[in-house]
Amino acid sequence: MSIRKKIFLGCTVVAFILLLAGVAIVFEMQRIRSSVSVVVAENVRSMNAAHSMQGLFHSQNMILLDYVSTKNDSVLNVLNVYVSGYETAYAEAQNRISVKGEQQVLDSLNICYAEYVKIADNIIKFAKTDRKSYLQYYFNELYKSYDKVSELIDRLFLLNKKEVEGNSLLMNDNYYRMIMPAVIAISTCIVLIFMLNYFIYIYFISPMVKIVKGINAFNETRVPYNINVNTKDEISALDSEIKRLAELVKKYEKENQ
Repeated sequence: MSIRKKIFLGCTVVAFILLLAGVAIVFEMQRIRSSVSVVVAENVRSMNAAHSMQGLFHSQNMILLDYVSTKNDSVLNVLNVYVSGYETAYAEAQNRISVKGEQQVLDSLNICYAEYVKIADNIIKFAKTDRKSYLQYYFNELYKSYDKVSELIDRLFLLNKKEVEGNSLLMNDNYYRMIMPAVIAISTCIVLIFMLNYFIYIYFISPMVKIVKGINAFNETRVPYNINVNTKDEISALDSEIKRLAELVKKYEKENQ
């Protein structure tokens, strides 16, 4: 194999390793982006929905408290707005399920909220007819139902929050996995460069040094040129030509003595 081919082959191997590393890094980045970012986005939307549900539900309870205190029917119109907003937020959470156990929480939440609405309707219904009964109903029953619904909304929020935290750790872990191909490629290239330098020294530098020493010795003392280079390339051919030339020089000098 010629020197040019040897050097070209070494450079080609290094370039190929770098190309593989680059492709691996790009593939890994795309995989991480597609698998994690979508899940995180769904978790964030679910957290936002849960946060909205909690705020709207709390506002409903405050309006009921206002109605219990004032018996002002105009506040019921505002209550309907918050109820509609809560139902919209619940539907959003239902469409963004991405965590194990989230559906069970939403189903329980739906049941408990229905019970809360039933109790609230009874309070509104009996507010003007039986003040004592609806006050007891409010403080004894509605608060218990409110706590259940609020607790389930918090659980829904925390489920998605925990998932986001887990995905953040996953992304951090995948970051190191992503840079590993680059580290391997760089390490491999360093090894290949040292190997390439070693082979250049063995097959090119060292033979050339021997040839130069042999030529200098021949020129100075006419010591026979006995350098043997067996690289089977251009340097080996050069060594053979120098031997032939040295023999011609010695023959010419003998004939002219």
